[in-house]
Amino acid sequence: MICILENKSINKEHFDCVFENSLKNEDIIYLVYRDEKIEGFLSFKIHHYLHHDHDTSEIVELVILPEKRSLKIGKQLIEKIEEIAKDKQLEQIELSTSIYRKDAHRFYERQGYEKLHYNYTKELDD
Repeated sequence: MICILENKSINKEHFDCVFENSLKNEDIIYLVYRDEKIEGFLSFKIHHYLHHDHDTSEIVELVILPEKRSLKIGKQLIEKIEEIAKDKQLEQIELSTSIYRKDAHRFYERQGYEKLHYNYTKELDD
């Protein structure tokens, strides 16, 4: 499913290492929507920033199988992670999405998210 998110193959060794390490980190939460197979996935990270009054959080990855995108799976995952965030008394949830993902922008706005920041990226040479 992560390959769908970035529209490319991933480095399996790196993925396995990151996933294993994240399972030991209380600040990372994974939610999975499954019927007969996994149809939706959300990863969530709690941040402890000095410039906020309380801990904040970020939806790092949210991906739904393309053929399942009209079934409200993403909405259910968002609602569940918002419930968890409120229980943890987090200040806010942030997320980033690529400029070209217009459908994702509309989806997040329908869920009550606002475009308040710019996110800049710089690729680093090896």
